[in-house]
Amino acid sequence: MHDTITKIREHFDRKEEIREELLDISHRSIRKSSRAMTALHRGNEREVADQLEEIKDDIKKLNKILESESQFSDHGALIAAHREYAEIVLTKTLMEDGELPGVEELGVLHKAYVQALAEAIGELRRHFLNLLRKDEVEKSRKIHEKMEKIFDVLDQLDYPDSILPGIKHKKDVARRTLEKTREDVTRAIREKRLEKALAETERRLGN
Repeated sequence: MHDTITKIREHFDRKEEIREELLDISHRSIRKSSRAMTALHRGNEREVADQLEEIKDDIKKLNKILESESQFSDHGALIAAHREYAEIVLTKTLMEDGELPGVEELGVLHKAYVQALAEAIGELRRHFLNLLRKDEVEKSRKIHEKMEKIFDVLDQLDYPDSILPGIKHKKDVARRTLEKTREDVTRAIREKRLEKALAETERRLGN
């Protein structure tokens, strides 16, 4: 019995070591993703590129662990690391009008990819507002269109939380974000048209 217990403890001690390693890599990756997102909105392309390279390495390390320890695929920290990485890549791609990479290309879990798409709507609104503050109405309108398209995709994924955790809540949040954005873009377009009409009137009166 002693030998059996010893082997069992060795087995679970190893699992605990792997879990600690996974947590360390995941938390490090999440912090880097946060810094990368901040740099993205500030327009610091070099920092974004540097952070993404490091995050890619972290994701590869996590996936290497999953190859032999698949039971950790539902671990919250790992899913968060995958999600945050996918979110920065998807947001960056959408802001730059590129073609979105797929799940396999990013090397993330499917559930993390979908969650990242939903979160990207909020980050795109942040970019949208930055464009509005610069009076770049046409660019902001195009960002709004992208937000709508993403939500249309998400709206097709009607699954319970047991299959796709948190999707209903994230869709509700995204829907409210879109409603506010529609109001903002409509107001901005109207104001732009009014400014144009007033400028035209002033020009005619001046003549």
